[in-house]
Amino acid sequence: MKKILGLTLVLTLLLTGTLAATVDTSQADALYEIDSFSQAEALLEAQLTQVNNNADRAQILWRLARLQVSLGDELDENNKEGRFAFYEKGEQYALQSIEANASYEGYLWKCSNIGRWGQTKGPLNALGKAKGMLEDLTTIVNTLGVVDSSETWYVLSSLYDELPGGFLSFGNKEWAVSYMRIAMDTIPSHLYYPAHYQKLAEELYARNWSASKRSKEMRSMEKDWNKASSNLEKYRYYEGKDGGKSKPFYSSVTLDSMSDRQEAVMVLSYALAKATMLEPLKESDAVVVEEIKQLVDDWT
Repeated sequence: MKKILGLTLVLTLLLTGTLAATVDTSQADALYEIDSFSQAEALLEAQLTQVNNNADRAQILWRLARLQVSLGDELDENNKEGRFAFYEKGEQYALQSIEANASYEGYLWKCSNIGRWGQTKGPLNALGKAKGMLEDLTTIVNTLGVVDSSETWYVLSSLYDELPGGFLSFGNKEWAVSYMRIAMDTIPSHLYYPAHYQKLAEELYARNWSASKRSKEMRSMEKDWNKASSNLEKYRYYEGKDGGKSKPFYSSVTLDSMSDRQEAVMVLSYALAKATMLEPLKESDAVVVEEIKQLVDDWT
């Protein structure tokens, strides 16, 4: 009996250890954060040959999918074939990750690679991919219930902002702004994400609502926010969740007290001030900051 109990205990401990064991991706993540994409890719590819369970395999695969977006973005804009190759490879990595062990990251980086492919290919080709992207993003926020992924909201905002509306597709500039606001509010505290600031500012500047129109529209949005039944629907109205009375982290006044274009400049000014505190910036962030400086010059 003691032998049986002892064997049971050993097997339990072994099983617990197996379940608890996870691949260590911290080094690859650190390399990704400093734009060492090729080094991170090489490390993850080596780890992929060593894992022996689907959970770890999925963790590595979605990170490889994420890297393909960055590797493709590094190429010259005219090198479309090179970019297509990275984004298509990234989509395949993401699909394999979802098949191994479905996670929101797998769906996110599948959509991100498809989105980049569409942006590179052109609007007509992007239209054909849009429905599938929306289905995957809906899976993240509705089925999986993930509402704190800043990158997911960024992709959703981009999708609604860049697609045409009406009978051609489901684009909606107002929903895009709300999705971009929640993307801003869920940026991890240790990260910068200057492209988020730029994206929100560009959407606001293009919408160009006056302070009075914002106040009126946000009061209407509050009603829709309270009535919505799903996360995807609810966050379409995130901008007006409290009738415009909230203060963004970059502002000393409420949303209903300023115009879209006033806020757009405020967002970019905050981003530039933050950049000075984070110098030296990594290369990809520095590129975006230069674009932000140009926008401020153009708008003021």
